[in-house]
Amino acid sequence: MELAGQIFGWVSALLMCLSYQCKEHKKLLVVQTASTICICVSYCLLGAWSGMLLNIVCILRNLIIYKKDIKIFSYPFWPYVLAGVMVVVGALSWQGPMSLLMIVALGVNTLFIYFPNVQNLRKSILVTSTMITIYNVYYSVWGGV
Repeated sequence: MELAGQIFGWVSALLMCLSYQCKEHKKLLVVQTASTICICVSYCLLGAWSGMLLNIVCILRNLIIYKKDIKIFSYPFWPYVLAGVMVVVGALSWQGPMSLLMIVALGVNTLFIYFPNVQNLRKSILVTSTMITIYNVYYSVWGGV
């Protein structure tokens, strides 16, 4: 299971890198969602339950953003609802202080992705990526690092 978990982590990293080559927002969301699915499997196989459950919420977030042109998903309350769900899911899947890194990182990332101001998004990614990297080192998810 360890090897499979690491392989899914590396596939996730590869897909995330490929997503930056996408020129259309919807294609980027599809590739990043595939990456998130892979990291969920990786976290599951490596015992990082908070990371797995929080990234399942990220998959839901990506689907909502993808369908933002549908009226129900166009309301500006969605990122706050999703960030709140992340706090609840994070609390329910608590594995110690490392869980807090994922809760904060993915919650903040959700707010900045939904309301894209490019400069603020880049700044948030620097901070949130650092937090996720620390989590990945702790759980030995080397592809995620």
